[in-house]
Amino acid sequence: MTAEEELTLAKFSPGIVKYVEALMREGRVGICSGALRVHDIHTGCTSMVVGPCADRFKVAIPFAGHSVDWEIIFNNSFPHDPPDFIFGSDERNFFPNVDNLKHLVDWDPSDPNALLLVLQDLLSEYKTLQHSLIDQHSRLQFEYSSLVEGGFRKEDIEVHVSRRGENKYGPVNFLIKLNVDFSGIPAYLTKDNPGEDSAVLLVSFPNPEGGKGSPQLFLSPRVERALGGAMNLRIPGFPNGACLIDYVPNVQELLTNKVNQIVQSYDKRREYMSAFLSHFGGSLIEQDSEGFSSISFLFEWHDFFYVLTVNLSLVFPQEQPIFVFSSVYHENSLREPFHKEVRDYPYSPRWSAQEMASRARAFILDHIGSFQISSVREGLFK
Repeated sequence: MTAEEELTLAKFSPGIVKYVEALMREGRVGICSGALRVHDIHTGCTSMVVGPCADRFKVAIPFAGHSVDWEIIFNNSFPHDPPDFIFGSDERNFFPNVDNLKHLVDWDPSDPNALLLVLQDLLSEYKTLQHSLIDQHSRLQFEYSSLVEGGFRKEDIEVHVSRRGENKYGPVNFLIKLNVDFSGIPAYLTKDNPGEDSAVLLVSFPNPEGGKGSPQLFLSPRVERALGGAMNLRIPGFPNGACLIDYVPNVQELLTNKVNQIVQSYDKRREYMSAFLSHFGGSLIEQDSEGFSSISFLFEWHDFFYVLTVNLSLVFPQEQPIFVFSSVYHENSLREPFHKEVRDYPYSPRWSAQEMASRARAFILDHIGSFQISSVREGLFK
């Protein structure tokens, strides 16, 4: 836990803190596995109580691209009793069926996860409320049912209909978990980022009658890193008059193709570096042995020593590698090793890795003479 989270827990009554700690440690809910956020911590205790005594707080729960804010009230004098709840103003019609709140009815004060289990039951009831609102609007009913009939599981769809008053509605959010296989993403891309690999698509409509949708794609940290950042994958805009069942599968296919490209590129980069090592292994300085994105060699030509670095992109072999020639004797005006990048040389993505390495060797021998001359004319002696 972070220092800030520890300070938060320190405010709570000893008999209640275990429930809050479980929320903060384990409370990841919904199809995007969003974290619950505890805030607005206060107490109903008298000022004569000694020590931490907070026994009521609010919890922000991510749901369908919206934050559901509920207040939870314990009694510091009777910490083993189940809590009461106050739902937000947007949920004025939220009356959960107590018979479906089994973890509240059978409250187990010895279980640190007791409160988390109750919140999960309440969220299930809240999802039922949102479905009842969908049924009141033909457009929403069509969008939801067409997704389900099109192969998307109900548990992978969250819908939130905003209310602006009695029989008045605001924006509508559809949050959809995309069915994409991320298992092929190399381990080096994921080892430092815990959590499930996932992608969810949020489409917001201005009102229940539709209007133009505004899409946003959210990737888990490991997937985002694998794709080279969120900006590296641009999803198409939501066309006027389009339906979710026309749009969502296209985004899913786009993401699937991108993931497959990344996996294939990884394998090709590994083959490429293996071929270079078979030609120049005795001159190796360093290589990226996890991502296979770069490799460096120290070469000598007519008593002139230089470093060759080969940089490969995430879309190799479609994108040609960059050769960087660096002199060990000269610097540029920035006091960096004098270097030249070369992007224009014989290359075809259809060549085998061995042929790429052989042709690169021939090019290097042809080019090194001109690089030596450039380093002497333009560089500064170290």
